[in-house]
Amino acid sequence: MEDFNPGPFKPIISFRYLKEYFEELLVSSNAMERFQAEQVIAILEQHPTLVTGTSSAEEFNQYQDEIGQVMSFLFPAVLGSNEIKAAVFPYSNQFFYASQRFKDINSHTTSDTGEALRKLYKESEEALNIMPYAIILNKHYGYNVDFGRPKQITLEDEEGNARVYRVTYNADFIDIYPNDNAIEITEDILDELLANAHDTSVWYRYFPKNSWTVEGFGVISMIDVTLDHEIEAFKTHLIQPGKESYQDIVEDIRKIFGIPDLEVGSYKVDGNKLLPPFDKGFGVLTLKRGDKLTCSNYACKYIYQRLFVEHQAVIIPNIERYHKESKGNKLSNTLVDKELKSAVLLPIVIDGELQFIIELATYRANQLNAINMVKLDSIMPFILSYVKRTITEYENEVSAVIQNECTSIHPSVQWRFVEEANAYIQNKTLGESPTFHEIVFENVYPLYGQIDVVGSSEARNRAIKQDLLLALQQSRQILKELITSQNMPFYEQLVYQIDRHVFELEADFHSNTEQEIHLFFDQHILPLFEHLVNSGTQINSVKAFLESLDDDTQSLYVARKDYDHSINLINKKLSAFLDDQQERAQAIFPHYFEKFKTDGIEHNMYVGQSIAEHGNYHESVLYNLRLWQLQVMCEMEAMYYEQHHKFPVQLDVASLILVYDVPLTIRYRIDEKHFDVDGAYNVRYEMIKKRIDKAHIKGTNERLTQAHKLCVVYSSNEVEQEYLNYFEFLQSKNYIGNSIEILELEELQGASGIKALRAEINPNLKKMDALVSITDLEVSL
Repeated sequence: MEDFNPGPFKPIISFRYLKEYFEELLVSSNAMERFQAEQVIAILEQHPTLVTGTSSAEEFNQYQDEIGQVMSFLFPAVLGSNEIKAAVFPYSNQFFYASQRFKDINSHTTSDTGEALRKLYKESEEALNIMPYAIILNKHYGYNVDFGRPKQITLEDEEGNARVYRVTYNADFIDIYPNDNAIEITEDILDELLANAHDTSVWYRYFPKNSWTVEGFGVISMIDVTLDHEIEAFKTHLIQPGKESYQDIVEDIRKIFGIPDLEVGSYKVDGNKLLPPFDKGFGVLTLKRGDKLTCSNYACKYIYQRLFVEHQAVIIPNIERYHKESKGNKLSNTLVDKELKSAVLLPIVIDGELQFIIELATYRANQLNAINMVKLDSIMPFILSYVKRTITEYENEVSAVIQNECTSIHPSVQWRFVEEANAYIQNKTLGESPTFHEIVFENVYPLYGQIDVVGSSEARNRAIKQDLLLALQQSRQILKELITSQNMPFYEQLVYQIDRHVFELEADFHSNTEQEIHLFFDQHILPLFEHLVNSGTQINSVKAFLESLDDDTQSLYVARKDYDHSINLINKKLSAFLDDQQERAQAIFPHYFEKFKTDGIEHNMYVGQSIAEHGNYHESVLYNLRLWQLQVMCEMEAMYYEQHHKFPVQLDVASLILVYDVPLTIRYRIDEKHFDVDGAYNVRYEMIKKRIDKAHIKGTNERLTQAHKLCVVYSSNEVEQEYLNYFEFLQSKNYIGNSIEILELEELQGASGIKALRAEINPNLKKMDALVSITDLEVSL
């Protein structure tokens, strides 16, 4: 027997307990059992050493023939190629008899089977082999101690693939009994042993050397549970998020099918449309990038009916044969182009609705077929659960995007919403009628700013006018060509109307002019041109004109497209810059922030103690945020002019800040999904905010807001002095020019005594790396 550290045990290999078992069968009512018992007992009586036992493996192995004869009754030859069994020496990992399949596995594996079996019960030579102790405590003393644990070993086959086996140990023919020096294990000793389960010194104290004898032999049975193991791994990876998890899932499916190069993909079914999956990490096998496929034009009628109507799996064992027989379609063409030879399409139905199609494909014909698809039965419930969770997560992500982009609750105030939601849920749980109370923040100071396109209405009208003129001129030219070939009086009438519209457009453009021209095209020009194309008139200019029209508006969209694209780029650039700087502003003190995209970017900020969940508000916070706002407005406009040459239309912008030194109350309007100022007096702030960008300097027709200039609007002398200090600091940093204007504005409806500071922004300013503060201001002054 292998040289294990025997500890307190003396091992003896014997068939004594096996003989006793067969002796009981001598009186069996079953004739075959009696016959077998007589045969085994006869052999053992002729060789008593096998019954009395020996501690020498060498002596035991002298009876190989007799051992083989006896073991043949426990290991039927007809089952040897299927069962994985072996008889092992007591307290050893060495076997002396085995089934044919056990021998085949042992001879073909690249692993050490003996080592794997040893580790089944002992992690190392120094570790405690708990199994004999468990038998002593439970069988001899009658204690009910749970020593059980899952017993699996992993062996590599000759191709290097890991195979997992579950191992059971039959101890019917083995016994452990005490010797003279054995110590009685009382309940107190048992408590000590269990409290020191891994301390060998404690166990050896109560189990001295050679105090117990292990006699007999054991029978090990192994069951190949590789598929079960791979399914468990598959389930685990389904739970784990991320791209790496997807690769693991693909590998798991490949192992389950035993096809190393199996390809896995999926696509989403949205009504009649076929779309790529939610996660870009997931591959798509049967859709090509850019394809706009529907269920009906995806494949043949049979697949359409079975997959999309009946929601049944589609198995294509031979893709080339299917391609020929179906005369080719989107599905077969894609599979053939990818040199795939067999495929399976699995419909994933959630709550009665088809959601996804899972694709499996291989590079050999018939590798996927109706027979091995049975393997999917064990994993489909987990796939369905995974898909359902994925859909829920995606819908949550969509909701989060909608909330973030459309009904955003700023992180600075989210704590208050969570607080109210918790109270709502608690009241509902207690059976009360819950009410979600309005969220109100009192005594907060507003900071408002905007950077707006100068003359955006005029620029938009110019673009509209250019498109209308171009459409009229092209239509006139086409009609002239038609008159040359057909000389229709109606065409002459249309040319006259076009000339009249051109004259009115150039003389006095207004909204009515635009509507009249659009109506003229809708009622006369477009129906005529479409009729000419449909009737087969060979005039290329007519077709080219119709194709140049915008799909949505059915009008020429060239200059306006450039203008709209420029506005969109401006908003994106400014918005991204402001968002990035806002992260730094939140570090000053948590405050509410929101922005709006118009022909430029507006932003509102509210700061005060009521908004802050943690921290103590001080007026210096307001001063720091005001200085931050000035700094960012200058940097934002400078950034714009640095890049505005890249825009299709060159537009100027102007920057404006409103300083309001009276604290407000803001209330979240549930129906409108945003915060608004509360109270009649506070409405004055909103009125001023809406009118100042179009305000004029008192006694003049000059607009306050001008390109390249920063304007700060206020109404008190204290604010004026505060911002003059800020402007002086910005001058020292070369953010603004030397000239600072102090202006009085015309009286606004609902407000009087409004003043403004105005200074030119340096477009070439060097942006400060650090966020400036009041401390920096005091040092510089």
